[in-house]
Amino acid sequence: MDEETSVRASEAATVQRPESLPTHARNAVHSLGERSEEVFSLSAGTCLRGRYLLETAIGRGAMGEVWKAKDLLSEEAHDRNPYVAIKVLLADIERHPQSFAAMHREASRTQKLAHPNVVTVYTLDRDDRTGRAFIAMELLDGDPLDRVIRRHREQPVGSKELWPIIKGMAEGLAYAHRRGIVHSDFKPGNVFLTREGVPKVLDFGIARAAKEDGGGPARDDDSVMSGYTEAYASPEMLAGAAPHRADDVFALGLVAYELLTGERAFGNRSASEAREAGLRLQPVKTIRRSEWRVIERALAFERSERWPDAGKFLEALQRRVRLQIALAASLVALVATAGGLSYKNYLDALPAVPFEQLPAAQRAEVQRYLSEGQAALDLVRRDGVVEASADAAEMFARAYAIHERNPDAVKGLEASAAAFIEYWQNSTERDRAVEELRKFQAKSEYYKGYAPLERAIEESSG
Repeated sequence: MDEETSVRASEAATVQRPESLPTHARNAVHSLGERSEEVFSLSAGTCLRGRYLLETAIGRGAMGEVWKAKDLLSEEAHDRNPYVAIKVLLADIERHPQSFAAMHREASRTQKLAHPNVVTVYTLDRDDRTGRAFIAMELLDGDPLDRVIRRHREQPVGSKELWPIIKGMAEGLAYAHRRGIVHSDFKPGNVFLTREGVPKVLDFGIARAAKEDGGGPARDDDSVMSGYTEAYASPEMLAGAAPHRADDVFALGLVAYELLTGERAFGNRSASEAREAGLRLQPVKTIRRSEWRVIERALAFERSERWPDAGKFLEALQRRVRLQIALAASLVALVATAGGLSYKNYLDALPAVPFEQLPAAQRAEVQRYLSEGQAALDLVRRDGVVEASADAAEMFARAYAIHERNPDAVKGLEASAAAFIEYWQNSTERDRAVEELRKFQAKSEYYKGYAPLERAIEESSG
């Protein structure tokens, strides 16, 4: 394992009332107070709990120091990688009972988050001999994300390589949000990128428990003290509001922006200062407009205008990708189907009146509607703007009404429907999906009894 391997220690303490802790934690807090005058320093060779042999100091933050340590029990069991990271409270902070509460919070909450994009915490313990409280956690090999971003400023990386990092961070936060936990201090320094390219979210030391009724603020007994990093805090947090999942989304948007551009979204300004200045962010040029819209919504200054949680952010991001793939696949399928028609079916599918025999004015109208429909469909295909598929369908429907069974109009109607169906079938808003699909179906006679739309409406209604 590389000597430069590092994990980030917490940079902000959170106070929690001792009486709100479990019994074993309260006892530990009281025993901490009794030992407050004799906190032992640590060094290489110190063995905690007769199990964790400290080898190398690999990180230090405002709250604690992190050591690479050998787990002697794992070594005895012939584990090929017996190493762990040990996070120990700093000696001067160790004297304060609240510090153990913050460490207990970090350990207990992170232990609930068994996810590939969240650092794994094994145990919270206290060494009898030295009196030092510590957390044993997964030893990570790689670099903290803030270091990765600094490196990318000098050697820019393509967005294709960065999207998996953004997706992984969103996955980790979404998992926490589903379990009612708000990180509250998400930033590049609290993300670690392994050598395999896997982002790991760290430091739930000031994480909050969200309300069970749908992602609201922290409970009253969880709000004794707020901690955050100003550069990545939402306007609401800067104003003193209790943390919300949407605040993690705001921070995620800021980190994604910084990763993609190498620059902070608001420069040296806080979110509140940027809002007061009326600052509007320009789209990131290296990504698609549809991808930018996902990040742009995450960075809305008003909480109500953001994605409500990281899961919705992730769903929107993945939907754009699925939409592009599905649209391409549907167009390929249409071409393949057309090529596979028998000659008779092909003749039956042609318009009753050849296009060339239409009056000149009608031919011009059909061409205009086909052109406008194709432009709208290109917007869907290029930028993932699903709303444009309804506009496309309307234009192709007008062309079809003038020249029934026009092959270009039919292709356009089916491609527009494929994009629209794909979008709403992935929506969690079932009632709205049915409503939108029915409105879409009413756009053309061609869609009456159209099997793909009928199936989509039936599945969304179920």
